Amino acid sequence: MDFQVKPLASALGAEVVGLDMSQPVDEDTQARLRQAWLQHLVLLFREQHLGPEDLIAFSKRFATPHTHENYEAELRHPEHPEILLVKSRRVAGRETRFGEQWHSDMSFTTRPALASVLYARKMPPVGGDTCWANMYLAYETLSRPMQRFLDGLEVVHDINFGKTHRDRPFDLLAESRARNPAVKQPAVRVNPETGRKALFVSEWACPQFVGMTREESQPILEMLFLHSTQPQFQFRQHWRPDDLLIWDNRCTIHLALGDYTDLGERELMRTSLVGEPSGAYVVKDEYPGAFHNTNDFHRQK
Repeated sequence: MDFQVKPLASALGAEVVGLDMSQPVDEDTQARLRQAWLQHLVLLFREQHLGPEDLIAFSKRFATPHTHENYEAELRHPEHPEILLVKSRRVAGRETRFGEQWHSDMSFTTRPALASVLYARKMPPVGGDTCWANMYLAYETLSRPMQRFLDGLEVVHDINFGKTHRDRPFDLLAESRARNPAVKQPAVRVNPETGRKALFVSEWACPQFVGMTREESQPILEMLFLHSTQPQFQFRQHWRPDDLLIWDNRCTIHLALGDYTDLGERELMRTSLVGEPSGAYVVKDEYPGAFHNTNDFHRQK
């Protein structure tokens, strides 16, 4: 099958033109798509018309979709647990937009997502873009001493560190911690398909390095958060309804912008594709931030 790949930004991102992803593709076409994805990290397909089953079928061409047991039931599609419903919603009495901090999907588990797929169903007339950053470049542009320092470190990934969890009632926070205990991951990981090293930290999930105090960790992490999200490392997606997009979580982080006013207008479906085992659960001595009461938790914010 003939198709074109058009780069959308210097750092990452490309549009695939000429394919209808609701239809089967042959093995050669799928192999070429995967190579384009490994090269550009983010692939966009415009004007696709997909139902839930089509989205799952597309995702399976790249890897096995998660069934998202670690997410709240209201976030999952009622008939297809492989699909998360990405839209603004009321949580604990507050209107909440998810994804407004830089992150890598499911980095807070011991099977971080290999990839994620988003399909846009409804978008606001303006705003609601998503940005991605190239974490290969983030690592490769660090100084050699900083690279050597980070190569030997592990960092805590804790979904409950994110700002959407602030001020949550204790029972909801406790439920979230029960579903998602904090894990430790390498600060730098290697993509097995490309052999390239990528920085593996994000502002949403990473409060500190393992074996270091919060006070020692924070200046370094803040520098890395700012360094990795420089504009020259980014691609920004201006969504249209029926856009389909897949990205490599092993070497990118992303951010959803909340610059739209009508909370009911931005709706997408997402799948997360199962990655290789990575990391391990932390113990309290490694991460005292696994707090047992909300006062301690919020005081550390």
